[in-house]
Amino acid sequence: MSGLLGQLVGTFLEGQSGAQPSAITGIVQQIVAGSGSGGGVAALISRFEAAGLGQNAQSWVSTGPNQVVSPDQLSQVFSADEIGNWAKQAGTSPDAILNVLAEALPKAVDHVTPNGQMPPQTADLAGMLQKLMGSHDATA
Repeated sequence: MSGLLGQLVGTFLEGQSGAQPSAITGIVQQIVAGSGSGGGVAALISRFEAAGLGQNAQSWVSTGPNQVVSPDQLSQVFSADEIGNWAKQAGTSPDAILNVLAEALPKAVDHVTPNGQMPPQTADLAGMLQKLMGSHDATA
């Protein structure tokens, strides 16, 4: 799976002038780790449940197949301000960041919840996400 998210990021940000694929790693880390709130994966799952998408998010934790989530559904989970800030950090549009996150979040959550188990802590996701993203760094 190494490099898969890097390829996804590259595909979705292709043609996006100034887009920063390496910034996506930090954004996904912020989201999965709970943006410093200490909530981690459990808090993220709760946000999806509150938006009526709990079944989708729970599938990422379980050992079964991951259910998809659309960019439109993500805009129900995250505020316009959050999405706008992430887009600005990545140097891309809100639509592009939602497309990338729709692909990246299920894989990232699945990766940090092996065997359907919530991680004991999510503070050190940088290394895991760097491996998941592969060595795909911004070259622009």
